[in-house]
Amino acid sequence: MFNLTNNVIVILLITTLINFFTTYVSWQRRKNKGGSYIVLAMLGIAFWTLSVGLDYAAIPIPLKVFFEKLEYTFYNSIITFLAMFALVYAGYGDWLKKKLVKAFFWTVPILNILLAWTNDWHGLLWSGYSRSEFGNNTVIFAQGPGYRWFAATGYLMILIIILPLWQASRKGSELSRRQALLLFVASVLSVASNVIYLLGNQQLKGVDWTPIIFSVLGIIFILALYGTRLLDLVPIARYTMIEQMSDCVLVMDEKNRMVDFNLAAQEIFEINQNHLGKQFKVVLAHWPEIIDLVLSASNQTSQLIIMHEEKPRVFDTHLTLFTESSGKTYGKLLMLSDVTKHHQIEQSLEQRLFEIQELNKNLLESQAQVVAQQRRLAKLEERKRLGRDMHDSVNQSIHSLMLFSETLISLLKKDQTSKAISVAERIQESGRRALKEIRLLVFETQSQEADEITDLITALRERFNFVENRVGVQTDIILDGTLAYIPSEWNENLYWISIEALNNALKHAQVNMVKVYFRFRDKHFEMEIVDKGIGFDPAYSNNGSMGMRTMRERAELIGGQLSVTSSPGNGTSVLFHAAIKEYYEEDKNTDCG
Repeated sequence: MFNLTNNVIVILLITTLINFFTTYVSWQRRKNKGGSYIVLAMLGIAFWTLSVGLDYAAIPIPLKVFFEKLEYTFYNSIITFLAMFALVYAGYGDWLKKKLVKAFFWTVPILNILLAWTNDWHGLLWSGYSRSEFGNNTVIFAQGPGYRWFAATGYLMILIIILPLWQASRKGSELSRRQALLLFVASVLSVASNVIYLLGNQQLKGVDWTPIIFSVLGIIFILALYGTRLLDLVPIARYTMIEQMSDCVLVMDEKNRMVDFNLAAQEIFEINQNHLGKQFKVVLAHWPEIIDLVLSASNQTSQLIIMHEEKPRVFDTHLTLFTESSGKTYGKLLMLSDVTKHHQIEQSLEQRLFEIQELNKNLLESQAQVVAQQRRLAKLEERKRLGRDMHDSVNQSIHSLMLFSETLISLLKKDQTSKAISVAERIQESGRRALKEIRLLVFETQSQEADEITDLITALRERFNFVENRVGVQTDIILDGTLAYIPSEWNENLYWISIEALNNALKHAQVNMVKVYFRFRDKHFEMEIVDKGIGFDPAYSNNGSMGMRTMRERAELIGGQLSVTSSPGNGTSVLFHAAIKEYYEEDKNTDCG
């Protein structure tokens, strides 16, 4: 009854095992969109090759006819399922929901299958059978008049497979186009063998190789779809990604018809499957802001407020246009991310920030009042100090003048001229000292506030004109470079460092000349106060005095260092130096800009 020694039978049985394996692989991906059609097609190919193998192994003609009928059953099922998959893959899955399309895919294969199984009654498909010269295992089936119907419907199914795949290979990303092109080429190769079979030259001495070609087609389909896992993304990714997204996803075609959406969009916009294929203006008529966004001719990102369940919801929107290499748009993808909670948090933070700013404003006003009060107290304390200084120094100087005057008068009465001249010189020196101290006290009472000092050189000149120049001390300010790069916040500390140095020179050094040097070289700044007084020995000086400590603290406060150089009879130098590289570069960049 069966002869299993034929090489063709062995090839077909091996092919059947391979097809069952590919069926198992496709079964693992059955939940993907269109995956069920691939599973059924692969299963049909497996049973088809098994039937063909048993057909060639069978010897009695009635048994061979039985297997031929099985082959027709599986073949019609295979091309039907592949056609349905091709439509889903290319984005025409909604067509399968239409009544006429459903009727076509049910009626045509069932009619062809019935035509084969009832052939014994009418002979429309096969009019007769004869042994092939290839051997007892092969039979030639003479074509009947109904074979043309079978051929026409077969070609129609094949076109339904090829055309969507060809269209899919012309659109989308380069990766998806390559995948679709591979599917298309595989379909064309299988069609080539099928054409030979349908035209009547398929036997090749009684052997039909179409099942093996379709097996190759199935393997190529599996490799193209699942071997690279590309179909997980294009186009079946919506089941594993888009449907699970909390963001709303809306997809429109080139004619602005709604072609897809996910569950999130369905909930927000109250749409359903009946809206697919309709103009989005009709589907989203209650959301004109969405319509305006979709009508845009370019990719856009914006934020919209949409009323949902009588509550405002804020969405970040991203519109992406799908364009071909020629620039023609063939679809649009609109994604809406619900950022309502983030927006509410931002508003709450803005309110808190406003409150903090108001509180800070009040604190600044209170601080200004406290500072003003402290200044008033400081001025009052300064007046008290000046009063004490005037009482201690000026009063002492005047008292010395009175004593020296009485001594001078006594010496003159005694005609002690030489001693009288010496006392007169002492009176002159005491008068000069009293004048210096009085000028210093008056200057301190009239000196500028620290924050009023905007021009350091001008402030020092005012000091010289008011004090040193009036008591006979020569002064000079020497500028080497520019002071433009000195930070304005340094003015206060530099001013008081120089004033302390000048006061010390005037009080203790018996100076007759003072010079102030300003130098700026290689991003390095120096201020030096040099006097031509009597000087002192640093080894015996009080470097820890209040004045010295104050000058050093002010220098360190602005990132500089202070050094004092002196020797008896050679005057004194007070030197401040600091680097201002960062300020120099910032100002230089600003000028270049």
